[in-house]
Amino acid sequence: EVIRPLGFIEEDIIYGTAYAEDIREDNVGRVFLPMFKIGICNSGGKVLKEYRQDNVYITGCSVEENQITLDRVRLSETGQYEEIQQDHIMDNKKTEVNKNILTWVDVEKYQRYVEIQTRKNIDLKTLMVLTPKEVVYEGGRILSLPSDGPYRYYVYGPYGVNGILESPADAVELAYSVSGTVVEEGGSRIWMKGNRLAKNQIIAIKEEAATEERSSLAVCLDSMLAYEGVTRNSQYLLDRGEKVLQILEDNLQDAVALDLMGCSLDAVLYYVNRDIPVLALLEEDEAVLLIGFNETQVGIMDPGTGTIRRIRTDEARELFEESGNKFITYR
Repeated sequence: EVIRPLGFIEEDIIYGTAYAEDIREDNVGRVFLPMFKIGICNSGGKVLKEYRQDNVYITGCSVEENQITLDRVRLSETGQYEEIQQDHIMDNKKTEVNKNILTWVDVEKYQRYVEIQTRKNIDLKTLMVLTPKEVVYEGGRILSLPSDGPYRYYVYGPYGVNGILESPADAVELAYSVSGTVVEEGGSRIWMKGNRLAKNQIIAIKEEAATEERSSLAVCLDSMLAYEGVTRNSQYLLDRGEKVLQILEDNLQDAVALDLMGCSLDAVLYYVNRDIPVLALLEEDEAVLLIGFNETQVGIMDPGTGTIRRIRTDEARELFEESGNKFITYR
């Protein structure tokens, strides 16, 4: 079994447990980790609550105040995972009566402001303030993660930081919803909500057809690499088991490959607007490149037909949504 940390409610950690044999990795490099159990554990190591249901697996969660929202799938009779309705876990902590309560809030001026809510009013005449002459440091309470862990993406909205996420797709979607900006932990901006040009076309990418020996995915990867001045045989790399994200990062110097699965077409056209092609994965392992747009159409390089063609934006949006909005690009 393996465990995966998912988030915190105050000092209680939320984690999932999965069987190692259930972990899958697709040809893009995405790791699918279906967790059969969710646990909530306090800082003393005591398990406060567990969540599990027969034949139901959790793929992720989000935490808002005292509510945990679980993304779930079910294993069908054909052996495929199918998405099902989200479920929720509520934190049922109750305030203890007849006890003083310690609360705090992080503020810019004082860093952390601590407040003691007393069980009864204090007589100010008898109030004593004691100042210690010596402070004993008992160690930190910060969870240190390995330095070679996943990238983190910071979403800035009009009023500050809206989120810190590991998934670039989640970060872009959040920034799109709040009209914000996504910055990676190295400080580089990878996405920004702003006005696009009325039209744009990456004219350096030419039409090219797939063959029996060379798949449409390989053609798209070769075109992306060639556009950046790199010549590779992507079909050979795919055949020996390399993933799409790995191929892009290994062969594009100083580039970060971005898995934008789930992002909307409007959001990923940001990259085409900046003359960066976007790979779109379709059904049956087919692929096309997004290379242009205007006010009513989207331009794609389609190795399946060996052409560069335009389709209406609403048709393109429907086509990509049916395939799960599987977009990949780089910055």
